[in-house]
Amino acid sequence: MRKIVANCLAACFTLGLASCVTTDDALLKTVPIGSGTSTLATLDFVRCVKQQWTPLGAPVREYGLGADSLAVSVKGKGGASTVLVVAQPAARGTGYTLYGDIAASRYVTATHACD
Repeated sequence: MRKIVANCLAACFTLGLASCVTTDDALLKTVPIGSGTSTLATLDFVRCVKQQWTPLGAPVREYGLGADSLAVSVKGKGGASTVLVVAQPAARGTGYTLYGDIAASRYVTATHACD
């Protein structure tokens, strides 16, 4: 019984991650709305972004996009992400790119607070 429950939980977790990536794929195909570099290490940068975005009210998600990339996104109405930041290690901290629509400007400003 435990094995069945563990397998079900693993499948749900995998599907949950897959849904994050698929909803954000559309944003990754758009023109970035901002970018920058931070002196913070990647994990510290992501933590900072989440702290800056959380008070803005929308649910904040974090997940990996690859071996060395982390993503933070905000889920908008209808389940699609309205803003996404992709963070990757850089020579002196973290490089990041922001994707979203014009309504995402307050998230851009909040992200730059982590530079």
